[in-house]
Amino acid sequence: MGPFDLNGLNYNNFVLKIYLKVVKMIKYSISLLFFVIFVMFGCAMKEPKEQQSKFIVMKANQFKYADMGFISNFEDRLNIQIYASGEAIAALDIYENKICMGTFECMSKQEFYKKTFGYKYPDDTLENIFLGKPIFDGLGMVKTGNGFTQNIFKNDEYDISYSVVNGDISFNDKMRNIIIKVKSQL
Repeated sequence: MGPFDLNGLNYNNFVLKIYLKVVKMIKYSISLLFFVIFVMFGCAMKEPKEQQSKFIVMKANQFKYADMGFISNFEDRLNIQIYASGEAIAALDIYENKICMGTFECMSKQEFYKKTFGYKYPDDTLENIFLGKPIFDGLGMVKTGNGFTQNIFKNDEYDISYSVVNGDISFNDKMRNIIIKVKSQL
């Protein structure tokens, strides 16, 4: 037995085996670390900046909903969910340049308005309605002590009554038979 033999093993082979085991453990640890970081930050659900429970009515040619729901304001979108018997029956995600119904059906705002309402309203109309902000850049707005109203009319295009009073929102395009109401919970 020489000075570099360890119970019949060559010292270089022994060190190489230990080195390979250490490298394998380091690779495993790095993989585990990346997985944990991905799960914690990559897949984590983003919290809304604001979320409100409301009674929501939406009536148009394409759909009719009236039930409790949530309006959640995220950094990148406005999310509207309507529930019936504890189950989500309608979901709308309004992004800066598109609107998504459900999980997969997304389209530009103008396509959405044309398809669901039969008219191409200004891009920010639906978002402003659910946020209780003036529509059509404040056209026809009359401020009241507890909100505002807007009456907007254009021949053969729209006849809109819109009001935000004490946090309750009512949008009605009489020409297109579209109703959107958002009422605060008591």
